[in-house]
Amino acid sequence: MEKPEAAPRYGTHGRILIVDLTAGSSTVEAVDESVYRQFLGGYGLGAWLMWKHFPAGTDALAPEACFAIVSGLLTGARTPFSGRIQIVGKSPLTGTWADSNSGGSVASQLRRAGYDGLLVKGRAASPSVLVVDDSGARIEPAGDLWGQEIPESFDALKVRYGGKSEVGVSAIGPAGEKQSRIASVMNDRYHAFGRQGFGAIYGSKNLKAIVIAGAGEVPIADPKRFRALCDGVTREYKSDIGWLMRIFVWLTRPKRWLGWFYRLSRRAGLKIEAPRPALRQMWADRGTTAAVALSVENGDGPVKNWKGVGSRDFPLATKSMKIDGGEVDKLITRKLSCGDCPAPCKGIVAVKARGLSDVRRPDYETIVGFGANLLNDDLGLITACHDACNRYGIDAVSSSATLAWVCEAVEEGILSAADLDGVDMRWGHGEGALALTIRMGEGTGCGEWLRHGSALASRHVGKGSERFAVHVHGQEPAYHDPRFSSLMGVTFISDPTPGRHTAGSASWNETFAAKFPLPGAVDPKEVEVKWHGTDGKGQAQAHYSNSHQVMNGLGLCLFTSMTGGLPWLDLTNALTGWTLTDKDLLECGERIQNLRAAFNLREGIRPADFQPHPRMIGEGDGLLTAGPLRGITVPLARLKVDYYTAMQWNPESGLLRRRRAEQLGIDQLLAGWVGE
Repeated sequence: MEKPEAAPRYGTHGRILIVDLTAGSSTVEAVDESVYRQFLGGYGLGAWLMWKHFPAGTDALAPEACFAIVSGLLTGARTPFSGRIQIVGKSPLTGTWADSNSGGSVASQLRRAGYDGLLVKGRAASPSVLVVDDSGARIEPAGDLWGQEIPESFDALKVRYGGKSEVGVSAIGPAGEKQSRIASVMNDRYHAFGRQGFGAIYGSKNLKAIVIAGAGEVPIADPKRFRALCDGVTREYKSDIGWLMRIFVWLTRPKRWLGWFYRLSRRAGLKIEAPRPALRQMWADRGTTAAVALSVENGDGPVKNWKGVGSRDFPLATKSMKIDGGEVDKLITRKLSCGDCPAPCKGIVAVKARGLSDVRRPDYETIVGFGANLLNDDLGLITACHDACNRYGIDAVSSSATLAWVCEAVEEGILSAADLDGVDMRWGHGEGALALTIRMGEGTGCGEWLRHGSALASRHVGKGSERFAVHVHGQEPAYHDPRFSSLMGVTFISDPTPGRHTAGSASWNETFAAKFPLPGAVDPKEVEVKWHGTDGKGQAQAHYSNSHQVMNGLGLCLFTSMTGGLPWLDLTNALTGWTLTDKDLLECGERIQNLRAAFNLREGIRPADFQPHPRMIGEGDGLLTAGPLRGITVPLARLKVDYYTAMQWNPESGLLRRRRAEQLGIDQLLAGWVGE
C-alpha cells in the first residue's frame, strides 16, 4: 500500500541544524508542525529546543552546554520589521535562561538555507568558523582571525565567504575570546547580541564566527494575501513619514526651557501620548536617541550610579541637551537598517575629533550609560566608548554600569588611580571611561577583573563596595528607573532574564499609553493602567509580557509596540495557512513565557533569587530628596506577587498551576515542574 503524501507545510521548514563542534559533525532534526503552533518561532522555538537539548545543571561555558540561533516565524519572508535575529541558551553571567535579540541578516539567511534554527554544542579543538549554507554545515579554521577586533574580523569574513553573494555573519571580538562574562556577539558588524554574555559562550567553544548563506525561500500558504498585507504595512509607514510629521517632531523635540514640564509629568502621572504618525517619524529620524534628555530630566534615566538626580546633577540646560538626539544627528553620515524595515531608525556616525568613522550610532542605553550615569557630557567620548564596546565585543549596559560602580568606589576612597592602572576615574571623566572600557575589552590590567561586570568586580574588591554594585542576580539593569516606571521594575525582577528592559512589560502602557497589540484576546480594561498606584498592574503585566513573547516568536521589532499597526494575526495566518485567533496567539506567548521560566526552575533558580537593588526601589540612599522621583518608593515585592498570581505561578516556588498547564497543553512537557 502506498504511503499517503504528507500535507504541505507553510511558514516553516520544520528543520533544525544541529552542529557538534567536538565531533566536527552535523545532523538535521525534524520538528513537528504542532511545536510551531504551540510556540511559534524565534525564542519560542528556542525555548523548546533548550528544554529538550540543554543538559540540566550544566555550566554555561562547558563544552556540553548548547545554544541556538533561531528565526522568528515571519523572518526570512521579507515581512516588514522582521529583520531580527534571536539567540538562546544559558547565561554565564547570571546562570539563568538567556536570550538576546539583534538586527541583521543571519536569521534570514538561515531560513533561506532551509532551517528554522541552528543549535550548536561541543567545543572545537582550535579557533574555528562555522559555515552554514544550503548544503549543510562545515567547520573551518579561524586561527588567523583569533585576537582580531570586530571590524577587521568582519571584513576578512566577508571577503572569504561573501564573494558576489550576501552572507550573514555573527562573530566575537577579543572579549568573547577571553570569555568575559559580559561579552557580546556582533551581527553583520553593527548589531549586537549585547546582554547576558553570549560572546563568552562563543569563546568557550573556540567559535570565532558563524557565517550563513542561503538561496531558498520560506514557503507561504497564501502569497498574494501575505504580500498585500506586507505592502500595506510598508505603505502606511512610509505615508506617515514625511515633511508634515518631520515638522511636527521638530516642533515637539526636547527643549531646555521645558524641563519643568518633563519633571512635572512624572510627579503628576501624566502619560505622554503622541499621534501615531508622529511616533513613527520620531523613530525613523532618531530612534531611541530622541528620548535621552527627556528621560534624564523626568527621572527615567538613572544618574550617578542610580543615586543622583538628573535636574540637579546632570541638568537639561547645561548637560543632558549636549548628548540628546539632536546632537547625535550632527554626527550621522548614513542611515542603518536591521533589514526588511520601512522605517530604519539606526545610523552610522563619524567623530572627526577622535578619528572615528564608520561607527554604529550610540543609542539611548549607551548614551545614558556612558553619559548621564557617569556625569559625562562629552558626546564624542560617549561615542568612542560605544565604539570600543563594539570593536572588542562587550555589552555597553554592563560595561558602563561597571564604570559607574568604579566612580563611586573612587569617590568612597575604596579604589584609587593606582588600582586602575593610573586612570583617573572620577565622575565626569570621559577619558578615564574610555581607557577602562578598552581595558575591559582587552582583559588587561585592571580590566582583567572589571571585565565580568560590577557584581563580580565588587566581590573582587570587597571593602563594602558590594553595597553600591547595582545589579539583579548578577546583571546590571538597563537604564530605566523603576522609581519612574514601576512595571519596568517588575520586568527586571520577574522575567527569566534579570535586569532586561526588552523582555516584555506593561511599562509602555503605564507611561506612554501604548496600545495592546492583540486587542481581540483580552478585556480592554485589563491592559490599561494608571501611572501611579498598583491597581490592575499584575494582570496588565502578564498580558503585555505574554504578548511580547508572541512578538519575539514572530520575529518582529520591539519598537513597533510603540509605533503600532502590524497585523500580527493576519500575517501569521496568511504565511502558515493556520486559522488562529488573537487569543490563540496570546496563549502561544504564555506558553513561551512559561517554558523560559521553567528553564530557570530546572537550573535551581527560585523567585526569591531575583531581588532589586535598594536604589532601584527608593530604599536607603535610593530615597531621593529632590527631583521628579523625590520621596518615591516602589512596592516591587507586592507587584511581583500580583504578576505571579496573574501568570498562575506560585510566588514562592515559581511553579505554574497544574490546571493552567493542562489548559495550555504543556503539562506533559513540563512534567515534574508544575504545581497544584
